[in-house]
Amino acid sequence: MVAYTRRNGDEQQASAMLRHRSHLSDVVHRVQDLIDGRFTEALPLTKLAAASGVSERTLTRLFVQVTGMTPLRYQQVLRIERAEHVIGHGATVEAAARAAGFQDARMLRRLRARPDSGQPAA
Repeated sequence: MVAYTRRNGDEQQASAMLRHRSHLSDVVHRVQDLIDGRFTEALPLTKLAAASGVSERTLTRLFVQVTGMTPLRYQQVLRIERAEHVIGHGATVEAAARAAGFQDARMLRRLRARPDSGQPAA
């Protein structure tokens, strides 16, 4: 049984895990599976490329081609969504940043302020 990440009734149901999966690239799906399961960890491009069986350059090119972002940016979007979820449940920005895998809240704040933060337009 496949169960995608779902949110409660107050939050949008669309997540990055769902928005960026409408492609047919097995290589990118394998990498997305790895990132989805371990997005709070450091995932070097060399490790992702080795797991997918292609070079770093090929992985980056394919990933951008089918998702519109790099593997690192995809991981950051997942982290931002997790942090937003935790903040929405009353946690501080600092606690949310740690829960999402950021080393400090400063990076979370910087990424949230970006116009392409991965959040759907309201």
